[in-house]
Amino acid sequence: MATVRRFGFTLVELLVVIAIIGVLIALLLPAVQQAREAARRTQCTNNLKQLGLAMHNYHDTTRSLPPGWLNVGSSNNYMGWGTYLLPYLEQSALYGQMKDAGAYNKAWYTIADMTTASATVEVPYGKTVINAFICPSDPTDGINSFLGGYGKSNYTGIGGVHYLKSGGANGTFYDNSFTKFRDMTDGLSNVSCLAERSTMKKPNWVQKVGTLWVGGYSSGTYYLNNAIVNHEAYYSINGKNGSANITSAHPGGVQLLLGDGSGHFVTETIDLDTWKNLGSIADGAVLGEF
Repeated sequence: MATVRRFGFTLVELLVVIAIIGVLIALLLPAVQQAREAARRTQCTNNLKQLGLAMHNYHDTTRSLPPGWLNVGSSNNYMGWGTYLLPYLEQSALYGQMKDAGAYNKAWYTIADMTTASATVEVPYGKTVINAFICPSDPTDGINSFLGGYGKSNYTGIGGVHYLKSGGANGTFYDNSFTKFRDMTDGLSNVSCLAERSTMKKPNWVQKVGTLWVGGYSSGTYYLNNAIVNHEAYYSINGKNGSANITSAHPGGVQLLLGDGSGHFVTETIDLDTWKNLGSIADGAVLGEF
């Protein structure tokens, strides 16, 4: 009788093939993750550029930038710069609905349609998710559960050495700021206007809480839309202290928007004096590399 020869893998050969496949996957996964992060960082840059374009269009219309937040006069509504940019971010309908609800004439968080669903308002206006304010690398979704459950923003205004005018703010956004481009005598390309604020939690870090696009959700949370940038370690990039410093889910640094509307990735090893000087609109300092 003829001998029938059967072809196939031996056990050893099969184990070798599996091992090779495992090595290839281990080599491939980091590359895939890096490619995905690069795509997310590009989207984050595009978000900032979109916000920068909205800022310029707002300035062209009103001859100033929006306030960091508003808490003066009859319009003491605690709304931040993000709210005032809505018509320039293809959110005119939302802006108009908030106006009809009376949100621009008093503290927005005291108005039912801004905070509570009802028969006429399915999604409270203050809880609307707006993708232009969300970094795709940030670990939480579009609702900021750390700050009242309102619409999240991963971008915050730069107040300079403080977020309050009374504290010496010398940056782009602070209380009732209304900064004009002509005020930025350091040059638009030398002034940081917006930067990132994540909702990251890392070992030895205070929980980062992001911010809200609409503004502060109480009279004591006005700082949410603005950040201090000085040379102290507390406010260094991706510092472990404080929930309100500049932080990012991108490895190694943060995204930054300059006054000319350009987006930049700034490493967390930037010289802190350069970082501080970027936050001022008119200190006359010569910037280092960044």
